[in-house]
Amino acid sequence: MSEPPPSAHSRHVGQIFFQRAAELGGRTFIKLQTGESFEEVSWREFGILVGQVLLGLCAVGIAPGETVAIVGENCLPWLAADLATLAGGFPNVVLAPSLSDGMFVKVLGHAQCRAAFVENAAVARRLVNLQRQLPALQRLIVMDDSGAGIVGALNFRQLLERGAGADGLAARLQAVQANDLATIMYTSGSTGEPKGVMRSQDNLLANITNGGPITVSAPDELSVNILSLNHLFGRFGFLKSAVTGRTTALIEAADTKVDLPVIEQLSPTGLALVPRIMERIWQRLLAQDDNQECWRILERLDAERFKAGLSDADSRCFDALRAQLGANVRRALGGRIKYVAYGGAAMPPRIMRFFELIGLPLIGSYGSTECGGVTLCGIGDSRPGNLGKPFANVQIRIAADGEILVRGSTVSPGYFKNPEATREAFNEEGWYYTGDIGLIEADGSLKITGRKKDIFNCADGSNIYPGFIELRLENEPYIGQAVLVGDRRPFIAALIFPDGQKIAESLSRDIATLSETEITAALSSQIERVNGRLESYERIRRIAVVPSEFPADVRSINHFHKVKVNREQVAARYRLQIDAIYRTALQED
Repeated sequence: MSEPPPSAHSRHVGQIFFQRAAELGGRTFIKLQTGESFEEVSWREFGILVGQVLLGLCAVGIAPGETVAIVGENCLPWLAADLATLAGGFPNVVLAPSLSDGMFVKVLGHAQCRAAFVENAAVARRLVNLQRQLPALQRLIVMDDSGAGIVGALNFRQLLERGAGADGLAARLQAVQANDLATIMYTSGSTGEPKGVMRSQDNLLANITNGGPITVSAPDELSVNILSLNHLFGRFGFLKSAVTGRTTALIEAADTKVDLPVIEQLSPTGLALVPRIMERIWQRLLAQDDNQECWRILERLDAERFKAGLSDADSRCFDALRAQLGANVRRALGGRIKYVAYGGAAMPPRIMRFFELIGLPLIGSYGSTECGGVTLCGIGDSRPGNLGKPFANVQIRIAADGEILVRGSTVSPGYFKNPEATREAFNEEGWYYTGDIGLIEADGSLKITGRKKDIFNCADGSNIYPGFIELRLENEPYIGQAVLVGDRRPFIAALIFPDGQKIAESLSRDIATLSETEITAALSSQIERVNGRLESYERIRRIAVVPSEFPADVRSINHFHKVKVNREQVAARYRLQIDAIYRTALQED
């Protein structure tokens, strides 16, 4: 197998990646954390690996246009499988191994996946057990080489051997067209039915270029990705590196205890993460040197500037503290940091102000899976709810009812094999109805003011429908009323009004004698039972007990007996309880 020559007419991510591999050769492309060390892989090595995977799929009978699943977490075979399927014209479906068997059947069956890369033998055996419900699934490739003896499975090394002696890579790349389906990204539905968001080859490239020319990164650029590649933002960062020639280091996404010395050792020019990880990094930064005291004084002076102004002495102190904190933070992050990119949730305003004052840009992004995840971007803008201006290849407009509409080359062509859902979300002119309410400010930037659709965007990139879970909770005997929280938060939590009488009866007690501990324990058993029927990203991690029923402006029932929850009123009325949930969780972590 030989590498394809660079082409001046590259139409898709895969072609451009192979160009970069040929151009950059021995330069490091991937630094992948494995325990306490990093495995370094050059562009040339990774190009050979991707080519062997692509041709290996052809050799085992997977035809272009047939879908291939990738079920696993961050690892080198995952990365190679993603690029190989995109480059070869095999639309891929990426899934976390933590999903339930029921969700595997729904997604893999709907996508009619012919092959699946799986994390290990345990996942392979789960899919073998589901084989009767997945008749299209004919081939499993076990990514950690542990699949010996599993019917229909190859290990990753065996797939590479099939592809190593094959030819036809350049022809396969050339056959993929710009408007071909590249990937199907499944999002949860209001009744647990997933919808497959189609992304074309053009969509992926448009997200990376933002409507401008393709630029090649400087040789010293290094992005550290602290994200799971199963979610859109993390995967976007990897594919952008593959196109622009940027070196990428992947820190184990499951490690929520962020190790600052590792980041310092890597000395990145950029970080990509979700706000929950940023909160941990920020806390560890404040714990170093005298940063906590510096920030306490700086924050006080910053507030005084906007009230009564500062004296000359305080102004000098203010500038000195900014410089000192900035130097300390940059040193702790390796000395070369230029920006921090985040997505999936709102960044706490206090953290945004901290980084704005020290002059280190926090680059937030807004965008749903249907829009590619990165629709517009705000740099250094700490105004609450403000998300920046659209990229050159994106149009934003506000509908008559205030809903934000998006159109452009990054927007999905619709939902896979679901014309009804496509008609509901996309109009004939190509505008996508986001479900968010907002306004365009005088400078052209977008501000989110509310939500039209009752959907939570979770910090890891997942979408959930809270009403569906609230109904399940309220079907439990000890739960009188339940309201979920977690939109743009690190995890899902619930405010619960307990049915104290039923709890008391179950304990053969008088309701007046029940302790808070007993009530919480009874509720926890119900939460655990509901969680057992939910996907991992939907599960409730914390609860707060409220002393009385939710008022009508928070939770109401219409004449069709349908419950309606006013999420804005929930956030306002129960702010202290909600803040306490997430503050306590962060401290415990």
